[in-house]
Amino acid sequence: MWGSAFPLVKVALSEVPPVTLGFLRFLLATPILVLYAYLKDGKGLKTVLLKNPISLVVMGMTGVMGYQVFQNIGVNLTSASNSSIIVSSNPIIIALLSGPLLRERMTRTRALGIAVGFSGVLAIILSESPGSSTVSSSFVGDVFSLGAALSWAIYSVVCRRLAPHYAPTGLTAASMAFGTIFLLPPMYLLEDPHLPTTLQVWLALAALSLGASCLAYALWNNVLSEEEASKAGVALFLIPVVAATLSVAFLSEPFTVPLLVGMVLVFLGILIAERSGMKS
Repeated sequence: MWGSAFPLVKVALSEVPPVTLGFLRFLLATPILVLYAYLKDGKGLKTVLLKNPISLVVMGMTGVMGYQVFQNIGVNLTSASNSSIIVSSNPIIIALLSGPLLRERMTRTRALGIAVGFSGVLAIILSESPGSSTVSSSFVGDVFSLGAALSWAIYSVVCRRLAPHYAPTGLTAASMAFGTIFLLPPMYLLEDPHLPTTLQVWLALAALSLGASCLAYALWNNVLSEEEASKAGVALFLIPVVAATLSVAFLSEPFTVPLLVGMVLVFLGILIAERSGMKS
């Protein structure tokens, strides 16, 4: 479902501005997830809201507002395939941030994984270095996608600090509530908000809200309750593969050599870094 989000965003952006799309997506998803979290553990939801407002604000600003602004603008300017692979580098950024913020040891193997992964991101971005207006636009979109990866990495590091003490569903719902509110200012400052006009885009928005947000998060939380995070995390490597496959098949996006090289290097870097984390 998360892999399908990138081509779905591309479809929805044909009618809805990027930040407005992010707001509408979470305006539909957040009440459902908050209600689910409240029914599952209402006391836990209240506790996390009362005891961690600053952390939840940071999570909302990065994991929802920042991620949606950067991702949607990025997908609007570059291909869904490029964006998905660049955003998939976020585990590498998490490894970089975990040292100073979580005091996790940086091993040589993990450092190698970070270097290999970032070389893949650079292979994609530099293949579209500024030149013609079309290529320049795609280059800017790639950079915005890298901003989305950074935003998600910060969100994940903050979440990792709280996760051992609170239910994942409550953390996700509370941070989404803050993030939805934070999307309002950039939406009105940067855009002229308006609703979709065709059934196709409304269906894409519904799939993003109910599938890629509510259902995907609920299933992910359920998997984490039964499997080790390191084992479950391997499934996330499939996101850009699914995104690129759907984008090539249904959006007629080209599958270029730099894209293939970048994908392989990013995956290899993540696998090296994650293997280092499991050994340590």
